[in-house]
Amino acid sequence: MPSQAAKASPAAEPNGIEKLSAKEIYDTGMKTNAEAGSFREEMERNGTKSDLRLSATECVGTVEISEKGSFEVIRKGNDIWAKPDTTFAEGMNSALGKQAFSSDKWTHGTPGNALMAKLASWCHQEQFTAPDTLDAGSKATKGKVTTANGQPAVAVVLAEKGESVTWYVATTGKPHFIKQDSTRDDMQDLTDSGFGTSVGAKAPSGAVLAAPDA
Repeated sequence: MPSQAAKASPAAEPNGIEKLSAKEIYDTGMKTNAEAGSFREEMERNGTKSDLRLSATECVGTVEISEKGSFEVIRKGNDIWAKPDTTFAEGMNSALGKQAFSSDKWTHGTPGNALMAKLASWCHQEQFTAPDTLDAGSKATKGKVTTANGQPAVAVVLAEKGESVTWYVATTGKPHFIKQDSTRDDMQDLTDSGFGTSVGAKAPSGAVLAAPDA
């Protein structure tokens, strides 16, 4: 028998972020996420969803666009690959007037290709290179410490014209931005997690098509 029982992992220590102003909480959360180097971002808005693992130079995951189908995307440095489902491929080919995308092949291009750059824009990699900040004149207010994604977090709320967006920043461990809830049509619901976990983007195997010009 072991001489003593295994100890549970220690709980994350309070970080005191809730003592700061609404702008400081928001700005710190976004900066902390950028400094993590990578994380998983799950997004949903008006039936459109994405589930992506991100860093400043890599991206891997899936985007589903309401009624237009879905596509897988990989970005590694200056290379972008996308693989659409049948519905998305048919829509793209119809818009282009040629059979440029296939549901059983990856398409490869670079950010210099307008189509591939648009598909890769879902990766939101500017979160690492230029993390967002609240405007100095923002009317956002600090809310209470609550629970978001199963962990203690402080809320920052921006409410106007009967709509609102609430951001949550972790109050234990590192002050990561972990969630965004919105009732606004122009802003999505977001969940960030898996901070610092390697994205591990790799070039896909198999047949690869060259990206068409838009």
